[in-house]
Amino acid sequence: MIVDAGFLTEWKNTGHRYGECMSTADGDLMYVYIPKNASSWTKPNLQDWGWEFYNYHTDALNKHAIVALRDPVDRWLSGIAECMFLYHPTFGFHDRETVDLVFDRVVFDDHTEKQVKFLHGLDTDNCTFLLCDQNYSKNFADLIAKYYGANRYATYEPQHVSERSPERKRFKEIFQHYLLESKYLTQIQNYFEEDYKLINSVQFYGTR
Repeated sequence: MIVDAGFLTEWKNTGHRYGECMSTADGDLMYVYIPKNASSWTKPNLQDWGWEFYNYHTDALNKHAIVALRDPVDRWLSGIAECMFLYHPTFGFHDRETVDLVFDRVVFDDHTEKQVKFLHGLDTDNCTFLLCDQNYSKNFADLIAKYYGANRYATYEPQHVSERSPERKRFKEIFQHYLLESKYLTQIQNYFEEDYKLINSVQFYGTR
């Protein structure tokens, strides 16, 4: 599949290129990671087993993919908090016009982008999906154990959690407050309609 270079580098200035993944040279699995879906936690754990970084577009990988998906509203809240923390840490949301602008635009960087865009060109029937929720580390540990044996990943602490960072938590609470208004919640849900369709169409590992 030929993919436009402009698409792949849409968010290069914020650190992510579409198609980024991890794999081993001789393995038949790859992990396609999505920002704010436990990727900062998962990547070093796979490096334990010699996994390296690739791009399934530019490296022409056609392997069974491990993918973590997250509830779109929950991910957007975490993502917008991360975005503001990284790029606008002193910004305030004191007027309704500014808040409207955020909810009209929705996407500001790779942390807030649609999850489906990070899976462009993948055959979802050739993926194992993990739900990024409170059971993620347990299910990840169980899945990896099938290939590499017993491990302790279920006991590892999450990374970049908003509640543990006062700055991220401040931004998250601001937008949680506004999402109590149905018009803002509906805007976010409508924007991520494709993500919801994908989530509702797949079987998640550990939920059978």
